Amino acid sequence: MSLLVVGSIAFDTIHTPHGSAERVLGGSASYFSVVASHFTTPRLVGVVGSDFPQANIDLFLSRGIDVKGLARVEGSTFFWEGEYHRDMNTRTTKAINLGVFEHFQPVLPEEFRDSRLVFLANSAPETQARVLDQVSSPELVVADTM
Repeated sequence: MSLLVVGSIAFDTIHTPHGSAERVLGGSASYFSVVASHFTTPRLVGVVGSDFPQANIDLFLSRGIDVKGLARVEGSTFFWEGEYHRDMNTRTTKAINLGVFEHFQPVLPEEFRDSRLVFLANSAPETQARVLDQVSSPELVVADTM
C-alpha cells in the first residue's frame, strides 16, 4: 500500500493545566506519518527550515517513513504555540510563525506520484490541488483543509 502524506511539519509549544512542552515535533503531516508508520511506509512531503534538527528526521527514518519528499530550506520551521484549557477540548493559539511553510509549493518525487492513498494534511486548498495534479491515479484522497 503506497501512502502519500503532504502537509505541515512544525515545532509546537503546548501549555496545558498539567504542564508544558517547548518546541516539540508538531505538524499534522508529522503526526499522521508517525501513526501511519505502524501499518505502512508513509511517503512524507513537506518543508522544514534550517533550524530543524537531524534528530527529528532520524525519528521519521526510524519509523520507516520515506523522507525523499522532505525539503530543508534556509529559514525557520513552522512554529505554533497554544494553550489547552482545563476541558482539553478548548484551546487558544498564542503564537504562530509560518516560516518556510508560508511559501511551500510541494513537488512530489517521481517515485511518489504513483501513490494509491493520499492524505493531504492541514494546508491551503490551492496547495492540496497542486499536489493532486501530480498524483497519477489515487484510489482514495483524504484532505484536512484550512
